[in-house]
Amino acid sequence: MWLRKVVDGGEALALRVTHALRLPAMVLVVTLSFWESVYCLLQRFIASERCAEEKINAYVRAHRQHSGGQKRVAVVTGANGGIGFETAKALGRAGFTTVLACRNVKRAQQALQELQLATGLDTFEVMELDLASFMSIESFVAEFERAHEQLHVLVCNAGMAFGHYDTTYDGLEAQFGTNYVGHYVLVNRLLPALQRAGGARITFASSVAACMVRSLDLSRVTDVWRFNRFANYSTSKLALLVFANALARRLRGTDVTVNAFHPGLVATGLYRNVLLSTLPGIHELRSWLWLDQLSGSVTSVYLALAPELAGKSGGFYAREQLTVVPPAALDTAVQDRLCTFTDVLVATNTHAPSLLDSINAAKKS
Repeated sequence: MWLRKVVDGGEALALRVTHALRLPAMVLVVTLSFWESVYCLLQRFIASERCAEEKINAYVRAHRQHSGGQKRVAVVTGANGGIGFETAKALGRAGFTTVLACRNVKRAQQALQELQLATGLDTFEVMELDLASFMSIESFVAEFERAHEQLHVLVCNAGMAFGHYDTTYDGLEAQFGTNYVGHYVLVNRLLPALQRAGGARITFASSVAACMVRSLDLSRVTDVWRFNRFANYSTSKLALLVFANALARRLRGTDVTVNAFHPGLVATGLYRNVLLSTLPGIHELRSWLWLDQLSGSVTSVYLALAPELAGKSGGFYAREQLTVVPPAALDTAVQDRLCTFTDVLVATNTHAPSLLDSINAAKKS
């Protein structure tokens, strides 16, 4: 516990100093990377920090006792590998019918077989979902609603990082469109099912990278000449965090909670486009230095299952505790501007004319 507090304190101080002195963003990048690396290195020597499997088992047991065996349904985006895979496994073991919502159906089917073999359960399902396509999101929601009336946990985990400039099927910058806009549309379309569930939870996989841009500069995601794969990734993660707080504010007084998390530096395929990634030994070095995917999933599982988080909303968590939040994420004016901006993006780029009406209907319900 002390290590987590030290790392979070160091990151909070770095954020305040960098913003107060208006230092270059690279200073904050280096400082936050240092503290994240400190945690990755030292946690392996502290028994209470490295026992990821024991922590997840405890959350699974606590949830099963608390739920009383009620039938529940969960959706995990990007569940065919990495943190999403481990989160889906924990949810399945906790008694959820767990939908693996994935772009690559073949890989999702392989993950399904692995989950069934590892858990002995047949409560996992595969549904195709490409967050880079509004039409795919519509098809997914229609398929989900045919199969399930309620949704108790929605884990918005899927994402892409550090790719060269590309666009989604609907013409949006790929990182912003996939990481943020796709989840924005998905959440709004699934809100009725979440509200019918009673005590539903929504979680977003954001990142400490959200702190690495000074403000939510929306012109960056509409101007190809301003594209920078690292800054655009950070912008997409900040947008997710801003949206999480906006949604928590909007759902205040209901029994649907919204929280976001930073998984830590995790050795997954997310970093395959980073400089030097193709050099011999880099993957092995990351696998040794950074967290494995099981350790990276602990906070995700904590937010989805921990009984003590019932009713708690609007938090940003890392290492199973509240962590430093970029100031923009808490600014209600920024939240409102982002939601309006996103509605316009959806309205002007979607190939499905009824989509924006569906989102607005979900907001009113």
